[in-house]
Amino acid sequence: MDSYNEIMKIAFQGEDALDEGVVAKFGRRFKDKQVLIKEGDVQQKIYWILDGEVYITQKLGEKYKVIATLGRGELIGEMSFFDKSVRSATVIAKGDVQVLEFTRESFADIYAASPMWTRRLLVALSRRIRGMVERLGKT
Repeated sequence: MDSYNEIMKIAFQGEDALDEGVVAKFGRRFKDKQVLIKEGDVQQKIYWILDGEVYITQKLGEKYKVIATLGRGELIGEMSFFDKSVRSATVIAKGDVQVLEFTRESFADIYAASPMWTRRLLVALSRRIRGMVERLGKT
């Protein structure tokens, strides 16, 4: 299957499209404590977590402060994907993690082809904002 057809399969079928061919083409594995995204980098990739969890961190001095933990089904890297800015956080694997990794071009095709991905992204962002508001209320 060519790349465009695989992208369209993911766009319209979501999780149901995850066969060996799709995972072989777009899949990546990260080991415990391996960095997926580095704060300050310019990178136009977005990740969809298939298995495992990641820490979303920001560097404070020589240490990293965990600001969130995300897992299966979450999209990461979306902020710099949409606004073309540098990465605002470092994402570190919490144990073994498997993701699908999309370039700006391939994910743009998925996003444009299917409203399901717009909804998925809005739900994820809403959940993250709600979590931040709750944490701010506790400080």
